[in-house]
Amino acid sequence: MPTMLKYRLILGPIMIALLLGVLWLDQWVQQEGHARAGLVILLMLVLPGIRFASRELAILLRAKGIATGFRVLFLSGAAGCIGVYAVLQGDLVLAGPNAMLLVSLGIGALLLGVLVQCKGQNTDGTMAAGAAAVFAFVYLGLMPGTLLAIRAEHTAWVLAAALLTTKSCDIGAYFTGRAIGKTKLIPWLSPGKTWEGLAGGVALAALVSLATLTPLAGLSWWYALLVGALLAVVGQGGDLLASMFKRDAAVKDSGSSIPGFGGVLDVIDSPLLAAPVAYWLLAAA
Repeated sequence: MPTMLKYRLILGPIMIALLLGVLWLDQWVQQEGHARAGLVILLMLVLPGIRFASRELAILLRAKGIATGFRVLFLSGAAGCIGVYAVLQGDLVLAGPNAMLLVSLGIGALLLGVLVQCKGQNTDGTMAAGAAAVFAFVYLGLMPGTLLAIRAEHTAWVLAAALLTTKSCDIGAYFTGRAIGKTKLIPWLSPGKTWEGLAGGVALAALVSLATLTPLAGLSWWYALLVGALLAVVGQGGDLLASMFKRDAAVKDSGSSIPGFGGVLDVIDSPLLAAPVAYWLLAAA
């Protein structure tokens, strides 16, 4: 058995079990009558992920000559995610002061990146540093913050089902691609991906959605299949987006902290892009 596959088969179920454990705690706290405390638990899961992802993003940016520090990226990403959390505590989401809080945090991220870069009375790279901070605010803050928005309107198990549906496409695509993959999907960007693998991943994601979101979110069978297929495709788009960043930085993986998977960014790249789509698909059900 290839070493990478062995690590994936061992660590994959462990990460799923940890996720389900945190979401179980989140759901239990809500059932005990502490609805807002549940979101805090989920936030405490997301923030460490942002921390590790920020370190990996800093390495990618340094490879491109953008000397933005890890702390700036982490603070920017955390500000975006905490801003979403704060907005969700309001009575009218994205209205008045709630919306301005999120806007102000975004402006703060921009200024933080610029000011830290020019602290030595040197203006070189200040625009790039400011842009990197705002990038982290959106990519590592607002996008994972969408998970909180889903949780605020649904049970923890619906959120778990949406995440598992998205990641199941990775599993289906990996094994289908290894078995029968021949036609390259986008060879100039991700030469390992095939159309056959994508089809297998979409099929598995649709079935996982049917088995989980139909009973948990009350979706009709055909809509659950549609949701699964769309989350699969968008999730693969998130994977390709991360591949674009890594190829730009001339690296294969974003890190090596998770054997068999690469870095944290390599694990969360598909849910990052799929989460906002999942929110709107569930809202439209």
